[in-house]
Amino acid sequence: MHARIGWVLAAFALLGAAGAVAGDLVPVSHTDNGRRIFLHGTTASGRVVQNSHGMEGAGCAMCHGEDGRGGMMHGIPAPNITFSNLTDPNGHEHEFSNRRHPAFTRETIKVAVVAGLDPAGNTLNEEMPRWIGLNGADLEDVIDYLQALSKPHRRPSPGPERM
Repeated sequence: MHARIGWVLAAFALLGAAGAVAGDLVPVSHTDNGRRIFLHGTTASGRVVQNSHGMEGAGCAMCHGEDGRGGMMHGIPAPNITFSNLTDPNGHEHEFSNRRHPAFTRETIKVAVVAGLDPAGNTLNEEMPRWIGLNGADLEDVIDYLQALSKPHRRPSPGPERM
């Protein structure tokens, strides 16, 4: 595994331990937390998730669509980030960046979201925000939501309005 990815994974372990010690509140529904982060960039408790671009009130859906299946943002392709697509055993070839990398795992998805690295250790496009305000539980919830988006003909479920 690439050295940078190893360091990021070690940091996640520390974040998870720190959250347990600090007594972070567990949301009523982890999928609701993941959905809110994905759609709005806020947690189920209403905390705005910090990111490298300073965006507030915007989540993954702003670029990747409410269904996670991607599109174009600022003239740059935003890939399909549903769990089934990310973990495709064939990996991914990105024509836009002329790169190939292996399939993602839960751990390498976390690295991509927080540190902006793909499974081969390549830096993701600078348009991809680094979501530095997510703790370990938040990351797991987002990944669980990406799995929910992978289900055929699944539309994001309606939820409480943003505050």
